[in-house]
Amino acid sequence: MPDADRVRLGRRQRAALTGPDQQQTWLTGRTIDFWRSFREPGLRSPHTWLRRSAGSWLPGCVFRDSALSARQVCTAFGLTTGSEASITAVARGAAGRVWCLDLGTERFAVKELFSPPDEGSVRREAAFTAHLERAGVRLAASVPGQADRFVVPVPGQAADRRLRLYRWIDGVLPDLADPGMAARIGDLLGRLHAHAPPAQVPAGDPWYDTVPALESWGHLTGAARTQSAGWAGALSARISLLADLADLVTPAPASGLITCHRDLHPDNVLAESSGALIPLDWDEAGPAIPDRELAAVLMFWHLSDQGEADSASVRRTLAAYLAAGGPGRIRDEQTFGMYLATRLNFLHRQASIALDPRTSPEHRGYAALEIADTLARLPALPLIRHLITLAAPDTG
Repeated sequence: MPDADRVRLGRRQRAALTGPDQQQTWLTGRTIDFWRSFREPGLRSPHTWLRRSAGSWLPGCVFRDSALSARQVCTAFGLTTGSEASITAVARGAAGRVWCLDLGTERFAVKELFSPPDEGSVRREAAFTAHLERAGVRLAASVPGQADRFVVPVPGQAADRRLRLYRWIDGVLPDLADPGMAARIGDLLGRLHAHAPPAQVPAGDPWYDTVPALESWGHLTGAARTQSAGWAGALSARISLLADLADLVTPAPASGLITCHRDLHPDNVLAESSGALIPLDWDEAGPAIPDRELAAVLMFWHLSDQGEADSASVRRTLAAYLAAGGPGRIRDEQTFGMYLATRLNFLHRQASIALDPRTSPEHRGYAALEIADTLARLPALPLIRHLITLAAPDTG
């Protein structure tokens, strides 16, 4: 690809994708790999537009595989396809690929699911987000398709290729350097928890309160070295830390569970021009203790690339969360258990994907980037204790 430069963006490098109308666009997922193109001749739509935002250039994204047409999506969801209808691939994350469907008068976000969930869990998610909308929380609502189903197959393609549809919202990824951002995310989480209904299903999802067996990290390290994986040494060096963090993970208590987002990191939040924050990607919504989701948000939003906490921002987030009626409190090291379980399980899953010979080059490359990022951001025990100390005045 002689006229393109490959650009890799870490999860802390934030900016907005822009479309041909120069409006900043809805973007979600761990947006790491893009191609920069300068209107390369012969490219399938979309061409690429560049826009200066949040201090860096971010290219429009062109994916060359997994073609999807506007007509297929419209057929699946019972929408009318006009002559100007177009679909543009804008991002991919660990769980799926996101497209923008532009019908001229309306725009939608289309999510192609790598591992389609069951319809029942998605219906519970849609009911939960509809409840939050009625309570005044602005979000990208789910749109049902034919037969009032939310998970819909792509017409004329493999049965396991499934889509979801959402209302499109214009905005940018949050600027973590904005001094007001800490209070805004605390306010958002406080409102989400204050309006959250009791959990509809009991806890017990191992993703959130159990961790991989300690010996499995050694097996993965050995396999990574055999395959000359670039991240093998970093994983090996952190096995002792992984063991220490695993000791803090305990099952969630049966009482006090509410329905939570459970994945509220900065890449799953959109900032509108007004400054309002819009939570995206509700795929993981489910039962959790509010204390534990609050701890996870502090880690996701206020942990630097050097593994240090921004103490002032932590305090602002906690104060805004309490002011919005949030019931969660940072009580002890086990409060961070959900965050640690999800990080260790995500790391284990991505390492397994990267080492599986059946994995496509695209997914293997994505997994390798996520492995490096996750290893670099594993919190040390002193950091966790520091966050507990910062929250002590609010714990009561």
